Amino acid sequence: MKRTKDEQMNKKRRAPWLAVALVLAVTAAGCQDRNEPTTPGGSSNPSSLETDDKLQSKASTDTIRLEMMENGWSNIPTDEEDPWRQWMKEQYKIDMTMNAMPVGDLEARLLVRFASAEQPDLIFAWDRSLIAKLHKQGVLLDDWTPYLTRLPNVTRTWSDQMKAYATVDGKVIGLPKLPDEYTWTLMLRKDWLDALQLPVPTTDVELLDVLRSFTYDDPDNNGLDDTWGISSAGAGSDVGEIGVLESMYGPTGFHVGPDGMAQHSVVNGTHLKFLAFMRTLVQEQLIDPDWYTQSWEQRKRRLYEGKIGIVHYPGIIVQEGEKTNGATGSTVAWWDAMQIPKGSELGGKRPPAPIAGGMLAVSAQAAKDPEKMARILTFLDATVYPTEGYWALRWGVGVNGQTVTALEDGAKYISLKNDPYRKEKIGAHDWGTWVATSQDGVLEGQTDRPGLADQKQLALDGKAKSLASYTNYHELLHLDTQMTSDLKKLTQAFDIAYILGKTDDYDAFRQRWLEAGGQQLLDEASRQLTEMNRLP
Repeated sequence: MKRTKDEQMNKKRRAPWLAVALVLAVTAAGCQDRNEPTTPGGSSNPSSLETDDKLQSKASTDTIRLEMMENGWSNIPTDEEDPWRQWMKEQYKIDMTMNAMPVGDLEARLLVRFASAEQPDLIFAWDRSLIAKLHKQGVLLDDWTPYLTRLPNVTRTWSDQMKAYATVDGKVIGLPKLPDEYTWTLMLRKDWLDALQLPVPTTDVELLDVLRSFTYDDPDNNGLDDTWGISSAGAGSDVGEIGVLESMYGPTGFHVGPDGMAQHSVVNGTHLKFLAFMRTLVQEQLIDPDWYTQSWEQRKRRLYEGKIGIVHYPGIIVQEGEKTNGATGSTVAWWDAMQIPKGSELGGKRPPAPIAGGMLAVSAQAAKDPEKMARILTFLDATVYPTEGYWALRWGVGVNGQTVTALEDGAKYISLKNDPYRKEKIGAHDWGTWVATSQDGVLEGQTDRPGLADQKQLALDGKAKSLASYTNYHELLHLDTQMTSDLKKLTQAFDIAYILGKTDDYDAFRQRWLEAGGQQLLDEASRQLTEMNRLP
């Protein structure tokens, strides 16, 4: 006999929330503890640069060694047989060492390396603030402006927003990467929705009703109490990607409000509404019990076993689900893309599309070596989308026997079936992280031709791109990195405490946030947006 919802909720309340409480305790304990570069890496005076002839001459000398430290996808080293390394030696006379690592590790590793004599040559980070922090410390090339004429292919990809994203006090501090097409949104188990005869939720109230049914009404009809409405992957530090639900109530972070003034969602109440919604999810056990402690990869097991009803993802969720479940087609019909529900008059759009896909920088030490800098410039400009070098570096065309198949709808298809190296050494994918953009239109699969899963991914991504999103203001701002980091930690600690019911005093938190630098950053955001003519 099916238990009542109260009985099921009581059972779910016995789920392992202890891990979350322990992380909260550690986070709270940690919270209690708590100019211009003097050594520029390159002159901002073009007359101090070498002539094009000299640069070209140096670019054709013997093989040189370069080291890249970056945020990667797999973060697993390759080996001496790596065909991409051989390709770079043959094409550009570069012996490249790639040290790829997760977001949480890159900053610490870079600080150690920059304190030593063995500094990396190239740095790529998903987070622009890391590049800004290193630039302020004077360990990176001071200004790319004099070199931009040597990078016509790179600068051709830049929008005005991308140029502003990379410019601090008139200096270009790094090279912004083309962003991916904005295909992230909420993915909904449409088969569950249909089985329960529910409409797609369009408001926060309707979303809660759907999550309750997904959790307690046996949506997969297996007779077991083993499903949850929604999930996240906080990795023990923040709320994870479920933070997207704050957009139900309005723009998040720094933005321009309806009054034409710079605002922040912590101050105007939008963040509080989101935290209240999250508290409901936790109290009613509508969310995967490991939502706060698990990593993105750890969460995939429960997701692809079919235990989660809604998750924030792009269309690649279909490919990943099929791969996990034997590529039989059994999971292709699971997902549908949906807009963020509306929880207030200003809410109901996706968060802003990213301005850039990360930033690449050169160390000050490397920039002082004319031969090395000339080789770097040649390599970077020859491997940016949509050059021939891009297709080689990103996808292996001409490197590892890959070919590109054009599809009728303008997309392209690349099969990994005949790519044995990347199947065995998945770290080779990381060669493409600092140039990759889904604007190349590529689908990657395991078969000779695209199948049902590929077609479904295209459909989901196409639908996601059509959904409305807020204007991106916060990535145009260049705010104090240390103050921003401190406020982030303060917010992360309060968020989990509030969600778990450890505190209700949001007013006190908001005041602490303002006093800890939030008001100062709001004033600075207003000044910068005014100078950029972004405010009325």
